[in-house]
Amino acid sequence: MTKSTFGKAWYLPDENRWRDKNMLAMRDAGALIVEDGSLEFQGRKETIHITDIKQVSYGKQGRDAVNNWVKIEYGDGKQAYFADGSLLGWGGLFGGTKKILEAVRRATSTS
Repeated sequence: MTKSTFGKAWYLPDENRWRDKNMLAMRDAGALIVEDGSLEFQGRKETIHITDIKQVSYGKQGRDAVNNWVKIEYGDGKQAYFADGSLLGWGGLFGGTKKILEAVRRATSTS
């Protein structure tokens, strides 16, 4: 299995809704490492290890009408969202978030 590393990824632990009053598109930014059925996000605020992935999907989330996000459902009802944070957040519009999706699907054989 090939390891894929995305150096500028955005992370959300759940949907970013208007009522949350979070002005930023993400809650943390850092590196996302995808390999062998697992993900590791090494952010500025926290490090998250994701295994036992149940489902992977792709699309808009919450109040972010510009970027698509990769939604990971794992464990016992947990979720995480990731998007390409390069180019000040515009990298996703140029296919960066789709590359994250493809890497996650390859690593997990989940669609």
